Amino acid sequence: MAKKFDFSTMHLSDIPKFIVALFKGELGEDEEMMKGQTGFYEINLVPDIKTDMIKNQKMRNLVFFICIVTSVVSVSTALILGSIKGAQDITMAGQDAHMKNLSDKIKSYEELPEFLTIQNQLRGISEIEDNQKVLSRAIIFLAALRDLGEDEVKVSELSVDLTTSTLSFDAQADAKKDNIDYRVLEAFIKRTNMMTFDYGRYVDSTGNEIPSRCIEEYDKNNVMLQESGSLYAIWHRGEKGCDPTRDDYAMNENGTITSSTINVDLEAAKMVNGTSDVAKVKTEEEKKEETKKTTIEYIPSEKVYRTPQFTSWYKKEPVRTIEDGIDDAIPEPPDEGTVYNVTNYKYTPEMDENGAISGIPHFESKCITYTGRLTVDESTGEENMKWSAENVCMLVPDGITVTESANGRDQDDRLVLRFSAVIQLNADAFAFRNKHVMAIGPNGQNVTDSYVQLEKIFDAPATACKIGDTECNNTPTSGTGE
Repeated sequence: MAKKFDFSTMHLSDIPKFIVALFKGELGEDEEMMKGQTGFYEINLVPDIKTDMIKNQKMRNLVFFICIVTSVVSVSTALILGSIKGAQDITMAGQDAHMKNLSDKIKSYEELPEFLTIQNQLRGISEIEDNQKVLSRAIIFLAALRDLGEDEVKVSELSVDLTTSTLSFDAQADAKKDNIDYRVLEAFIKRTNMMTFDYGRYVDSTGNEIPSRCIEEYDKNNVMLQESGSLYAIWHRGEKGCDPTRDDYAMNENGTITSSTINVDLEAAKMVNGTSDVAKVKTEEEKKEETKKTTIEYIPSEKVYRTPQFTSWYKKEPVRTIEDGIDDAIPEPPDEGTVYNVTNYKYTPEMDENGAISGIPHFESKCITYTGRLTVDESTGEENMKWSAENVCMLVPDGITVTESANGRDQDDRLVLRFSAVIQLNADAFAFRNKHVMAIGPNGQNVTDSYVQLEKIFDAPATACKIGDTECNNTPTSGTGE
């Protein structure tokens, strides 16, 4: 049944009933204000004061209604926010309790102090390695600066400042064939300003870095290994931890190591007491006896070129480690019950015209880039790839500074030019983190004997010209001849 409410006579106690009826849809049509009509004139039977009171009551009731709705919305919002806040507090309390339990569990470990100490030490080792410099490389660089001809420059006193990568030294220039020693000094300055160096890493056929300790670059005389002008190194692949694709610390159940065959063709030849046993036809008894033998994996060392083999790699000519020229004498088995399984690899190298190398162990230089240019022989029509190299690592980027020079006599009483110089080298040349550093002369020669011929680098200091030594005092010390 529809209910009617008159705002003119409604009391405060009727407001809740009105709200309930409003939500239930039980409100009827508004009663018309009492009025009468006579002819063309309308007569209002309600006094003006009564009309104003009715309007005020309606306004009052509307305000109360709005306030009630606002209060309901506010209380609902507060309840929702309160429930969210309560849930968050409960969750945070649970997480705090969980973290406290984990903290108590960690603190219960007796080895925790040792673990934290080792962790900090490992972090410190990394920082030390980043800042560590290799002093011995100063000798390599000095050896590279020496003239390869009869002209001679020898150092009498050397000071090395690793914080600024600076070499300060006193030296003497000797022209051997004539007395124009200033020419030797000028050649030394030009040669120094043109010096470059190289460093990088050796990688396997898939691009994984080979540990430096597994690479042998010098022979027994400390001369860099080279073949027909190409530098190479020996990768002792079979040693523990020396193959990035083989986990030598994860043994099989029988104690053996499984060799990896990633990106290469595996060629294995079983050796019995040093003799190949692959082609031999075995009897049933020999096969039974074979199963009783202990098999030992033997992985020979491999040759890894530092200088690319441009033509063969560009043409993708296969390379077999068994034919790399490295002497890999298979050791004698410890007993007759041991069988050596010799593992050899076959690579299919690739080298594009931008110098990108893959498919074969090689050296990745940080300084030198190679570029190929296809040419055609006009007489034969044969296509050939011409290669060029660019080295962006200047050894002395700011050049050498000669602070003073004067004539003098060496310990053999020969006329020489005494001078003092300062050279600030590229900081990367001394950095310990940069491996396999090699100094390169302006003519492309590499330093290969710096550790065994120190006597050719250093000499006793020359003495100043004595009074009355006309030859020493009058010989010009500059290229002008004055």
